[in-house]
Amino acid sequence: MSHATAVLASEPTDAPARPSARLVAVLALLAAFAASMSLYLATTQALSYHARDEGPNASYAISLHNGELPTIDTPVAQDRDRFPQITRGANREEFDRHRMIWTANHPPLYYLLGVPWVALADALDNPQVLIAGMRVTSALAYGALVFLVGLIAFEVTPRRPAAAMLATAITASPAVLAVSAGFIMNDSLAVAASSLTVLATLRILRLGVTRNRMIVMAVAGTLAAATKAPGVITVIMCGAALGVTLLLRDRTRKGFLRATWLTAIATGVPGLAIGWFYVRNIVLYGDATASSALLSRYQRVQVDTWFEVMTAPRFWHGWYDHLWVPYQLRGTGLHWVIDTITLVALLGLALGVVARLRDHGREQGLVVGAPRVPSVATVGLLVLIAHAFVIIVNLAQFRSGGGNPHERYLMTIMPLVAIVLSVGLLAIVDGLPWGEIRRREEIAAALISAFLVGMAAATFAVSVRTQIHLGTDRMLPEIRPLAYLVLGVGGFCALVAVVLPLAWRPRADDQRDSRGLDPLHGLAGSDLAEVR
Repeated sequence: MSHATAVLASEPTDAPARPSARLVAVLALLAAFAASMSLYLATTQALSYHARDEGPNASYAISLHNGELPTIDTPVAQDRDRFPQITRGANREEFDRHRMIWTANHPPLYYLLGVPWVALADALDNPQVLIAGMRVTSALAYGALVFLVGLIAFEVTPRRPAAAMLATAITASPAVLAVSAGFIMNDSLAVAASSLTVLATLRILRLGVTRNRMIVMAVAGTLAAATKAPGVITVIMCGAALGVTLLLRDRTRKGFLRATWLTAIATGVPGLAIGWFYVRNIVLYGDATASSALLSRYQRVQVDTWFEVMTAPRFWHGWYDHLWVPYQLRGTGLHWVIDTITLVALLGLALGVVARLRDHGREQGLVVGAPRVPSVATVGLLVLIAHAFVIIVNLAQFRSGGGNPHERYLMTIMPLVAIVLSVGLLAIVDGLPWGEIRRREEIAAALISAFLVGMAAATFAVSVRTQIHLGTDRMLPEIRPLAYLVLGVGGFCALVAVVLPLAWRPRADDQRDSRGLDPLHGLAGSDLAEVR
């Protein structure tokens, strides 16, 4: 059975409870590489008002520091002594509507993390500390996101560590996202919190319900919902997945009450903690995200119908490619590399699905009356797919209403993209008649990861050269050596990450047979035994 087939089958009882130290080290090194690119930009890029984002985002934190929760009508900070860059940027805007904290439609968590940076900037009498500090928060959150995607991939494929490594490398490879995470944006923190919620849910489903795991899930869901509106979608879907799966595993009255209670905890805690903010948006603007009010204020003109946007393959294909291809390299043919990798992965995934359907037909003939219990892999993929679909529908509505698409908006679906691509690529590798399959997967994952990391470094270098050429690499010149040191350490981490799986082989007792998972193994038993 192929790797993709194994992913879609139920988890075996001998799957490891947690990733090995070797795998954790690789994931952490790749995450450090991704974060280093963002950290470099965070400390060397002059305040950008090009997208009209950083000034309002920083002003949100300033308002909170002043004891005020801003609205989309609150003016951007106008204090030449304390925040000269923000003031100058706001004054360059032609219209008053661009001098407002339009980001006040977002929940306050990311901006609360910026409050200490406001206080430190005042204490040091250095306004650049606020800008760099909020950027560093975003950059570190991006590194956390890369690491969490690897852990999610491990929960989906616990006996396939190569898939976790490759999914992490894929998440770290879009330098465009690393550049975005180097600015004052709440996207990376929001997606990291959502990914932690998904991870906590999958661990509960695979290893069983404990008090600590439920606490982690509830706290992660609260962080996700308190950072950005898509986090609310994550909380609802993870809560529903938890409740439905537990109910299918125990269909008694006691099982129903237990599933209902745990779902109420997973969704109710975030609702009680941050639901007030979305109610406030409804009262102030007429909807939970203030999207209608913002589109109206900035005079967005509908470009297409929602259906036309949803069914425009060229638009979605170009947006997807631009995750890896910065605007300076568009037209160079780099998008063909991304398209080829994606098509090969989808081919491998399709072959695995076909094989799984064939095995499923055999199961029906051999297993009579066995209850159908969804595997953790199935639940995880369904949650990620459903979440991505809802996000894409919302983006289509945003685009059809005249909103401008940005590559960072697709950061939310990166966990799904990375896992699907890694599973598909390794499914192709599994079909090659070469050596022991576990070792073959590790070598292939290391080589593909090396290529992706190299591509990310090359495309990031283009962005840095453009920054230097435009003269915008001057924000914190006093710590320039530190910025280069961080970038160098990140490159070294990437090198070690791709070499480590080749040089550090797992112990003999970890070399389990990985020629494929028996699809009949544990359909009725192993998953039921996971939750006690």
